Amino acid sequence: MHQALYRKYRPSTFEEVVGQKHITEVLRYEVASRKTCHAYLFCGSRGTGKTTCAKILAKAVNCLSPINGDPCGKCDACRAVEEGTTDILEMDAASNTGVDYIRDIREEVRYAPAQLSGRVYIIDEVHMLTDSAFNALLKTLEEPPAGVMFILATTEMQKIPATILSRCQRFDFRRIQSDVIAKRLEYIAQNEGISLAADAAYMIARLSEGGMRDAISLLELCSSGEAPVTVERVADVSGNAGNQTVTKTIRAVLAGDCATLFGVIAEIYASSLDLSAFWIDLQKYYRDMLAFKATKNMPRDRFRTDILDVTENELEELEELSNGFRYETLIYHCRILEDAFVSVISRGSAKRLGAEMALLRLVEKTLDTTTEALLQRISVLEDALVGGTVPVKRSVPEKIVTVNELSESTPAPKTGVVSGDKKVLKALKRYPEIVKTFEKSEPTCAAFLTDAQGYFDGENVIIRLKNSFHLKMLENRGAADILKVIVGNLEGVDAKVIFELTENKAEIRNDLSELSDT
Repeated sequence: MHQALYRKYRPSTFEEVVGQKHITEVLRYEVASRKTCHAYLFCGSRGTGKTTCAKILAKAVNCLSPINGDPCGKCDACRAVEEGTTDILEMDAASNTGVDYIRDIREEVRYAPAQLSGRVYIIDEVHMLTDSAFNALLKTLEEPPAGVMFILATTEMQKIPATILSRCQRFDFRRIQSDVIAKRLEYIAQNEGISLAADAAYMIARLSEGGMRDAISLLELCSSGEAPVTVERVADVSGNAGNQTVTKTIRAVLAGDCATLFGVIAEIYASSLDLSAFWIDLQKYYRDMLAFKATKNMPRDRFRTDILDVTENELEELEELSNGFRYETLIYHCRILEDAFVSVISRGSAKRLGAEMALLRLVEKTLDTTTEALLQRISVLEDALVGGTVPVKRSVPEKIVTVNELSESTPAPKTGVVSGDKKVLKALKRYPEIVKTFEKSEPTCAAFLTDAQGYFDGENVIIRLKNSFHLKMLENRGAADILKVIVGNLEGVDAKVIFELTENKAEIRNDLSELSDT
């Protein structure tokens, strides 16, 4: 009968365990010095080596001639363990959750082992035990018989009662790094005669999310039929769109290419690929771009493996794409992707429609009025102001009113001259049109102008505001430069725009009333 590769290449000694050196070194020392504990708790995500290390430890503590803490694999005790002795009991707590099973263990521990020097109980997924079962187990852990060892394994440590945790020696199994998994896969592929591309090995490692068992199982699945394992093969078998599709999508977003975006979704929808998996990959890539922009001072090698988990070529492409976005834009896009995934894509209803509408919102920014969308649009304006180019949608007026025409058509106000050096203020006749035109370019700023009034004193255009906050926001966002262009179009006035705060509301009413009387 065929033996699965993950079982065939399961480590038999601590030396063969990869990615968990911080645990295997301690366990080897305890076995070699005969300082093992009566209870261990192995925590960590699936496929990281918890059960494997538990079996090695059970064999090592009973080995007649251990080698530097590792079982020799040749003595009678080691052979008895491999053949399946009753002195080592492996129990799945997910299937045996009741207190009766723990009571049976409490009865068995009273008897001496049949073949080995000690009895070992391995309880996998121990967090699945009921409260009464934990209470029954606690009594045995408090007063363990001589020669009995308990090894508890779990993927959800937070569900273990504190009374159990305090009586066990705890080891946290880390997710195995992708480059370590990739090297192991290449070793297995070489021994098994599998044609495995290096980038495909790294892709499998990433998809396994730090689990060696999942990675080996996916490798075996991809190599079925003696087919060479390539990136395309891994994408087809796993239902994953792959990194190329993700980067193609992001390039289309940068270019504003809606046709390509719709084409990507159509290809995924028509193929066997999972749209949810593609969406998660797209979100991860946006996360990587944010991480890249936030941690540029970090050493490149450590940054690539510890923070991003990408190859050197992928890092170069990531750097290129991330430079095309601002922080505000990335955060805004992440919010759109997350909302679409939670509300539509993950629920299985109208996935294609939800994905297409979300991608369209990434390109057509005016379709969204959320805070994140407005912030990223403001950031674009800030960049334009710094660079000297302001994107203003100019509206062509029916007639350009010149300064002379303005003065001829508008008689001088009766008391328009203010005492002192103040100049004559003439109200801008088309101020409502100015605000409306400004709103097309910057809807968030236009709201600050609705309760204001515009004047021309012969040299400058003066916008009088009642609210100091409105004045400050308009100045900070460079609204004066945009208004200068709009006033020039609508009023024919080429003058600097100045914002003033008028705390005395009567002054504004007098100006307006005097002008309206004439």
